[in-house]
Amino acid sequence: MRRRGDFGADGNGDGKGGTVPRSGISPRWIVAGVVAVVLLIFALQNSERVDVDFLFFDTQVRVVTVIAISAVLGFLVGWFVGHPGRSERKAMRKD
Repeated sequence: MRRRGDFGADGNGDGKGGTVPRSGISPRWIVAGVVAVVLLIFALQNSERVDVDFLFFDTQVRVVTVIAISAVLGFLVGWFVGHPGRSERKAMRKD
């Protein structure tokens, strides 16, 4: 149990003083909303179907689907290549 002396000057116990949480919409949410709207417009404008030939199959899909799958695969490859493995993380901790 906390004693009265354990709390910070503002009484919230974090010891950081009287920081007041901001209210309203943050710039991060505004940018995320704009990006979402642009992606929605992009998806609606690229709804025509195209032929896709990949390894052993041929199919027709929408352009936006091809772009989205490519983006997700690119992100995953970048994540796994750029993310350190277990042994690399141990070596970083030692340094």
